[in-house]
Amino acid sequence: MTPYEEMEPQRLAFLYELYQRSAGDPRQGVPYEELIDALRFGERVTKSVQLALEREGLVALTAIPLITTVGRPVMNPTHRRSCGQTIGITAHGARFIEDIAAHYTPTEPATPRPA
Repeated sequence: MTPYEEMEPQRLAFLYELYQRSAGDPRQGVPYEELIDALRFGERVTKSVQLALEREGLVALTAIPLITTVGRPVMNPTHRRSCGQTIGITAHGARFIEDIAAHYTPTEPATPRPA
């Protein structure tokens, strides 16, 4: 059984979407909300898929650091903004998707969409 056949469709879709949006760069994070909107799985399903892939070492959750004036840290809590969540594909995750793309050949012909 190939890695493609072993992976659940939602997890594969999540990983592929993340790979596309980050251009396969492990240093490039994608805003969490952007993935939720793109995948249309709903927040609960997206979060459970993200956690499963994170446990496998295929994705990593990061935070966008707060922007402050150089030399003057923000001290007043009312001026602080919450950190945004980003998700990045790990080097292992990028290789996983690239391996699937290199070895996957569809067994069924693609059906054309009606115009």
